[in-house]
Amino acid sequence: MFLNNPNNPEKVPAQIDTQSKLLYLNSNDVDTDDEIDIGELIRLLRRRGLIILGTTIALASSLSAWILAKPTVYEGTATLLVEPLNKDNADLSFITPINPFKSNELDYQSQINVLKSPSVMNTIVEQIQARYPKVVYRAPENEGEENLQTKLSVQQAEQTKIIEVSYKDKSEEKILFILNQIVDGYLEYQAKEYVSNLSQAIDFTEEQISRVRLEVASLESQLENFQQNNNLIDPNSRNQALTTQATFLAEESEKVQIELDGMKKLAQELEQKLNLTPQQGVIVSRLNTEPYYAKLIEQIKETETQIALEGLRFGFEHPSVKTLVAKKDELVALLNQETRKILGSGNYNLSLDFLTSVSNNVETTQQFFDVNNQIQVLEAKQRGLDEAWERLNSQIKNLSTTNKEYFQLQRELTTANESLNRLLALNENLQIEVARQSSPWKLITPIDETIIKDVSGTSRKIALILIASLFSGAVLGLLVDKLDSSFHTVEDVKSSVKLPLLGVIPHNKFLTDITNKKKKRSDSIPSLSSKSVFDDESITFSLDSYCSLYTNISLLSSDTSIRSIVVGAAEASEGKSTTSLFLAKAAALLGQRVLIVDADMRKPKIHNYLGIKNKIGLSNLIAEDILPEDVIQSFDDGLSVITAGSKPPNPTRLIASRKWQTLMQKFKQDFDLVIYDTPPLMGFSDGKILTPLTDGLVFVVRIGKTRRPNVQQVINDLQVSKLTVLGMVANGVKNYMGGAYYGYYNYKNYYNDER
Repeated sequence: MFLNNPNNPEKVPAQIDTQSKLLYLNSNDVDTDDEIDIGELIRLLRRRGLIILGTTIALASSLSAWILAKPTVYEGTATLLVEPLNKDNADLSFITPINPFKSNELDYQSQINVLKSPSVMNTIVEQIQARYPKVVYRAPENEGEENLQTKLSVQQAEQTKIIEVSYKDKSEEKILFILNQIVDGYLEYQAKEYVSNLSQAIDFTEEQISRVRLEVASLESQLENFQQNNNLIDPNSRNQALTTQATFLAEESEKVQIELDGMKKLAQELEQKLNLTPQQGVIVSRLNTEPYYAKLIEQIKETETQIALEGLRFGFEHPSVKTLVAKKDELVALLNQETRKILGSGNYNLSLDFLTSVSNNVETTQQFFDVNNQIQVLEAKQRGLDEAWERLNSQIKNLSTTNKEYFQLQRELTTANESLNRLLALNENLQIEVARQSSPWKLITPIDETIIKDVSGTSRKIALILIASLFSGAVLGLLVDKLDSSFHTVEDVKSSVKLPLLGVIPHNKFLTDITNKKKKRSDSIPSLSSKSVFDDESITFSLDSYCSLYTNISLLSSDTSIRSIVVGAAEASEGKSTTSLFLAKAAALLGQRVLIVDADMRKPKIHNYLGIKNKIGLSNLIAEDILPEDVIQSFDDGLSVITAGSKPPNPTRLIASRKWQTLMQKFKQDFDLVIYDTPPLMGFSDGKILTPLTDGLVFVVRIGKTRRPNVQQVINDLQVSKLTVLGMVANGVKNYMGGAYYGYYNYKNYYNDER
């Protein structure tokens, strides 16, 4: 990217964007890519490998020596098989409902606390002190005492029935002796405790046996009295008899109900046939059951017949007919009187015609009467069956209560007998265990050298030390690298400084040595000249990279050639002078007429590198009335040089003079390429003054030397000044793989320290 000065009299190259602005370095730029850059990691290891390796070796060696100096620590572990107390005997939880026993499973944590308690350990420690008197089971009070608690471990082996007893010490013999004493003490304690517990259990079971026997006798007596009071021999047979009766009553009731429903249906059909309402059917049934009432009905019907016959013979006004009518009225009156007598005083509104018509259908009426009588019989039978059901239900209810009480007494008696049997069996087993007088605990591992193991963990500790040391070294290397604000790689420069990369200059250690010697010689004897750096054949191969640089610069513009450039850098000792000198040499070798001007009148270097005198030069040309030919020194291959000359009081004033601007235009016309070597851009304005009068600035960045904040400041200044920047040169590249030159020069192992 290029910046352009509108005051530049030369035509801006076609490829330079006059509207673009300079993108500059941001010191806070951070790569936001989450992916790990393996290449950058490898380059970091190369840069800081010495720090990482040195830190790792120093920490690992010191800590490993400290670990190895410690004495070896051994640990012995004895295992005891622990069985829960009375685990093979009956469960006692049924004996006392108020305070039932807990499960017979052993509480391992409580048991371990008891084993480690002073009440158990004091006796064991006394046995140990017979050989090791300084071993105590408390905090040491005197110098040399050894606390047994800190080295003893008693714990359950995962979820098994095994307790592990471990002891650590530097002496294997001491470990075996102490473990023997501890295990023997535990077994002896458990045997005594076991027998004591068995004796207590025997006393308890005997008390419970007496209590349960009394309970069994009481329940047996209650059951006997209950059977006698309720006349109950066998509840099961009584239940069966009542069940049979209930079945019979249910069947009979169902039969009667079916027959009754049939009769009622037949009665309804007869009522419909006689054209009787249900109320009339009931009344007729009651009246016709009376003989006198039926006789009166027959007499009335006979009288009516006579009246009809006599009326036809003599007429209805005849005295005999009237006599018969009077007789009928008397019979009707008697019928009404009999009706009231039978039915009561109710108003039934039954006409004589209705009663006589019903009596005429004698067969149907008689059937109706018989059906109603049968219905009454069946209803009476149904009532009898219902009464029998009520009596049977009462008996069943009473028997259910009785059976419940009976079976409750029987269950309590059975439970009491079972409890008594278990207590008797438990008491017998306890008696046998007491007779044996043996603890259920067993030692399952012999206490010998096979249980001893090295627990110092030296190998593991050393491995951890190596890992930690390597990590510490890596952290330190990374920290040092992060604190170093300089550029480390070409990729770092390209990603941070948004300028075209014009060239990559590899390191030449021979050139570094020669330039350092010339600087020292110049500092000690400023007037002493020596041979040129180009006279040393060991560095001439570096011109290839500068030839590539010159080619890239010359190709920046397709229609106008680059005739003059300023070579600048942010700081001193970044290689701008050697870059200017070798770039000029490379262009001269390619047939160009090149003039290199040492515009650094404060601290000139070009004359030292070329081995020429600096009595008269640029400062003299500007300040004095002399010709350019008097200060230009020519070399072979078309290379000419103007040294800085005598040191002026104000170099910037000379650079900014109109005379110098005119001279710069003349040099640009007389030579194919003019290169100006300027002071550092940071802190000095010489380079900024010269750049607008040339085709642009070539910015030199030294890998491993140039600091990011300084580059940022310089780039910002250039942006504000709107100067044309042709691009940058990466100087002092280590193992750069981006160019073909590296494979050619790799055998010389070129690393850049300084130009």
